Amino acid sequence: MSKVCVIVNPNSAKGKGAKCIGKIERAFEKAGIRAEILVTGKTGDAEAMSLQACLSGFGTVVAAGGDGCVNEVVNGIMKSGRKVSMGIIPTGRGNDFAWVAGIPRDIEKAVTLIACGTARLIDTGYLEGGVFKDGHYFLNGTGFGFEPAINFTAASYRHLNGMVSYIMAFFHCLIHIPAPYELELDVDGKKQNLCSQQISVCNGRRMGSAFILAPNAILDDGLLDIVYATRPVTRRQLLPMVISFFRGTQLEKCSFMSQLRGRSVRITSRRRDLIIHTDGEFVSRDEEKCLVRIIPSSLSLFYGRAKV
Repeated sequence: MSKVCVIVNPNSAKGKGAKCIGKIERAFEKAGIRAEILVTGKTGDAEAMSLQACLSGFGTVVAAGGDGCVNEVVNGIMKSGRKVSMGIIPTGRGNDFAWVAGIPRDIEKAVTLIACGTARLIDTGYLEGGVFKDGHYFLNGTGFGFEPAINFTAASYRHLNGMVSYIMAFFHCLIHIPAPYELELDVDGKKQNLCSQQISVCNGRRMGSAFILAPNAILDDGLLDIVYATRPVTRRQLLPMVISFFRGTQLEKCSFMSQLRGRSVRITSRRRDLIIHTDGEFVSRDEEKCLVRIIPSSLSLFYGRAKV
């Protein structure tokens, strides 16, 4: 196998990632692969390390962490312009993309997938807006309104982790429900006006540790799935809507939920008030507009059988 660089976030899952370093080293040794292990110290390190690894001749770069680490490593690979394959060892809080891509949470099994599997091409998303005026890559999705409000609240909890943190954040946001946005939604040049609190623009299917926000999304179809509320959602409607997200049945169960597909999505707010995240990472709390587009077959990834 080509040279392998493993980038570990020791702070993933509230510090549990540090305890996985030895297991990761032993798993690669058992697989007969000499891997270089790099440990991040702060936000941005994984992207910088990934970029440098690509430019230094590594053929495979592995993200060992949560969705944030995965997102940074993807950005390093994509910005390098090199043909480098990516692996994932999910040790984070939500591990949403790993779930979507059928990557085992067990460290040895995840390493075996990298060592014995075949990397295949998938699509990547690209966002311009908020703190990423110059653009930012993502794998899973971008959310506007209620979804990032839950995500940001869950991330603020110091002693809660995984699905529990998102459930608690949901009840917090149920009390402090986001106001509807007055929007223009432009999908591949087709425009519509929209008043909504929730829009998900997805390449993958799951975000927020348990929410199937885009039940029909496919990683390599060259399209984004846009799933959104067509009108403002009342507090009474919010609970059944979120319950349907757990099952991915919102398009069948909720008459006010709809879906579009396209290669690019431009969202413009009449007020400068868009709350946005991408792959769980902060984008903005007060943006006016955002452009999201898909880059087909742009990343080589070791992944398993995608969840259906």
